[in-house]
Amino acid sequence: MAKKNGLLKFIAVTGACVATAKLVYDKYKETKDKFVKEENDSIDAEIRKYNAIAEKKIVEIEDEEFVGCELKSVCANTTLDLGLAVFEKDVYINFSSYASNVTIILPEGVNVVCDVDRVAAGVRNLVENVKEEGIHTVYIIGKAVATSLEVIPVNFYVDEEDEDEFEDFDEDAIFADDEDVLVKVINKAEPEKSEEKSDEKKDEDNLINLEEVR
Repeated sequence: MAKKNGLLKFIAVTGACVATAKLVYDKYKETKDKFVKEENDSIDAEIRKYNAIAEKKIVEIEDEEFVGCELKSVCANTTLDLGLAVFEKDVYINFSSYASNVTIILPEGVNVVCDVDRVAAGVRNLVENVKEEGIHTVYIIGKAVATSLEVIPVNFYVDEEDEDEFEDFDEDAIFADDEDVLVKVINKAEPEKSEEKSDEKKDEDNLINLEEVR
């Protein structure tokens, strides 16, 4: 009887897990289809929509004017790369994220203002604002839940890597003293066999042994 009850409990738990997994998958598929449709419908719109769910997504805008966008990220690793975009005015990024890592890359010569409601989330703005005429501002507005949002200037991490490589450069290992260099060059030419002794003598004279030590 006890074994039968244990088997029934196992079947019930397994069935519940399967039902939950199916429910989660159906919800994911529904949201994925909705995100894809929203993004495709905005292709010709002035304000584009970029959506990501359970994926790694990189959006790059190069050599064209950026006028703002809507960004949604759910359980995703999302990068919005505006490092080569053109800014002609102040723009807005409407931002919404849940359980994601989001990076926004901006070019030099723009300021940033972050107005993000946070719930168990972290926001890092590493762009240094400057007070100059003609500098446009990027306003990042939205909500982040269990999310890491990072706003960085273009080439921010590349510069750090280059600096580390320069610090690791060992000048002594590359430019060693001449006294420590030992080079031996030995060239030998085998004489050809000949039936006549005169030819053998001639070949022996042509044998070159060169040894150079530095």
